[in-house]
Amino acid sequence: MGYLRAKAALILEDRFTPASFAVTTAEKDARLIVGAGQRYGVRLDVTEAAANRLARAAAQGHAHEDMAAAYFASFEDERR
Repeated sequence: MGYLRAKAALILEDRFTPASFAVTTAEKDARLIVGAGQRYGVRLDVTEAAANRLARAAAQGHAHEDMAAAYFASFEDERR
């Protein structure tokens, strides 16, 4: 729960300077994990969905912000 609380605090405080992973880094890693799963016949649907969500956030202009900015992929329009 600590990690969830930390990321939620970033969203609530509108602070998206990367604390750990930027959106693009998190997307890259998620895609690497999905690719590894595919090579071994393992479907990682949730990880693939997360990668797609991170890609949407990046396309909305949040690529270099903390991965908590994936929150913005919940909306069609810019919410900041």
